[in-house]
Amino acid sequence: MAEFLYEKTRIVYDISGEGIPIIFIHPPAMGRVVFRCQEDLNRHFTVIIPDLSGTGDSIGPEHKVTIDGYAKEVKALLEYLNIKKAVICGYSAGGCVAQEFVLRFPEMSLGLILISGYSEVQSLGFKYEHLAGMYFAKKFPSFLRYVISSAHTDQSSYRDDINRHMKKANRKMWMEFYEQSLYFNCTERLSEISVPLLLMYGSRDFTNQHLQTYEKLTNQQAVIFPNVSHQLPTKKSQLVNQTITGFIIENIEKSH
Repeated sequence: MAEFLYEKTRIVYDISGEGIPIIFIHPPAMGRVVFRCQEDLNRHFTVIIPDLSGTGDSIGPEHKVTIDGYAKEVKALLEYLNIKKAVICGYSAGGCVAQEFVLRFPEMSLGLILISGYSEVQSLGFKYEHLAGMYFAKKFPSFLRYVISSAHTDQSSYRDDINRHMKKANRKMWMEFYEQSLYFNCTERLSEISVPLLLMYGSRDFTNQHLQTYEKLTNQQAVIFPNVSHQLPTKKSQLVNQTITGFIIENIEKSH
């Protein structure tokens, strides 16, 4: 665990390995603990996993959450680490931040990986899922922590770790992250993404309908994992890691 100061906030992150850098961006409140299984990628790459401000061990004053603001936070961390370019990986709503980063800072982007990601909330059901997240984060955070941690793993110790880490989140900023990802929309800008793009979805996850949004992009490849819903980093970690490794070696490492 390491840290750096960004706009009066102590941003905590894990970094390990060497090689092409890949930074993982978490969904609301989950923090870096959700990517515990992706730490194994440090055998091939430099793996960076931060707690965004208002989440986990990153401590600082409460501030308004924006997708653009989080993208700038990721940029500041990479600059602090003297990393000129990295692969940007976002999970679920963290994918909104990842896409915004690649669109705003293409000169710092080697590739984009979206796990259960979306360029905008397109369906009514997905909209209500975000609204429910906002409501429970505000009114019943302990219940929401239990639901999310239980959905990600059957291992009681890991479930408890996720729950404890989520408990550290600033509730207002947790709610705002949901809100900002609900209204995020970069669909019209997707053609501006010039780096290789990897999309991963579960066959049982209704967010996989967003795959069609990216199909026109010539630089994308998509993988659908069978018999799983949304929680790929924890429930299909080995396949996720293998897919990421192959994608980076084939599309980025050869030309890096």
